[in-house]
Amino acid sequence: MATYRKYQTRAGSTYWEAFASLGRDSIGKSQRVHKRGFKTKKEAQLWTSNVQVEFEKQGVMVTNEITFQALYDKWFTDYQQGVKESTWAKTGDVFRIHILPVLGTIQIKQLTVSKCQSVVYDWFNNGFKHYRRFRTNVIAVLNYGIRMELITRNPMEKTNIPKRRDSQPETTFDFYEKEELSQFLHAAYLYDSMEPFTFFRLLSFTGMRKSEALALTWGDINFTTNEVSINKTESKGAGGRLVIQTPKTQTSSRTITVDARTMHWLQKWRLNQTKLYFELGFNTRNDQQLVFSNQYNELFQPSAPDHWNRSICKAYNLRRIKIHAFRHTFCTLSFEAGATLNEVSKTLGHSDLRITQQIYLHVTKKQKLEAATKLEKYMDM
Repeated sequence: MATYRKYQTRAGSTYWEAFASLGRDSIGKSQRVHKRGFKTKKEAQLWTSNVQVEFEKQGVMVTNEITFQALYDKWFTDYQQGVKESTWAKTGDVFRIHILPVLGTIQIKQLTVSKCQSVVYDWFNNGFKHYRRFRTNVIAVLNYGIRMELITRNPMEKTNIPKRRDSQPETTFDFYEKEELSQFLHAAYLYDSMEPFTFFRLLSFTGMRKSEALALTWGDINFTTNEVSINKTESKGAGGRLVIQTPKTQTSSRTITVDARTMHWLQKWRLNQTKLYFELGFNTRNDQQLVFSNQYNELFQPSAPDHWNRSICKAYNLRRIKIHAFRHTFCTLSFEAGATLNEVSKTLGHSDLRITQQIYLHVTKKQKLEAATKLEKYMDM
């Protein structure tokens, strides 16, 4: 419905203005338009007609009046269709905690480059490590709005990315030396039950990720060929619930050969598990049975191995490394044992050789230093 009115300016010129109600947009908001300055009523009617057609075609007017929250809600619904649950759940948390509190209620038309730059600087000055990612996420939402013809501009794209002036520390990789690993695994064997020992033995001798080990089933293990198929991973989905998903990257899906002694301990743990869980009322003799499961025969929380690790190290007064560092330990000791860069990278499932190379260079540097020290001691001069 539209109405038109003739008016005069102070200078005495006559113009027309139009008022129109277009209906409600896709989020239920009433849409009304008003524009002045038409020389004739026909011009005003033509403009109203064009606006109505555009509104009906898009379901919402391109006026940048939509709030960032409303635009985000639309974007997030589409985003969920193309990524894993753990990915969209983490992204949703980033928006909920860091982005929506500062941008959610702002209309896009009020979102200036200056405002966006101020928000980026606030994230940076507050010490958020992933401030660049926050900025990228906002850009993605606004670009989505432009593609969907809901908004016309993306002010966040024009912002500068601040850089830290202090020098970044050199990347270091924590790991166990051969003797330290031996001490830890011995302590793990003596600690509580066979499950933690088997878990850490598997991580140490395969370089498997914690999430990959927690998702393993007995059907993934071939005791005839001494191979383990890594084809899934444990992750946290919406609301913190545990989910099983495909591996991290395409190269993360792999089949690895495992040493005979580690396979022996896996067989021993399976027999132990069968007896222990039968007493708890569970039949674990099937290929879908988790290799590592809690007292309810369900997925372990990701924090469980960290608890084992802390308890073992505290009980036996050992230096503690993080769970992911067992992956570095496998990598380091494999290089020291003579494995090639390509062999180790494939076993780890690295999508980028540079990650493996960083550890390889560390080991090479250490070996060169040891060689120089040996020569010095031999020469004794």
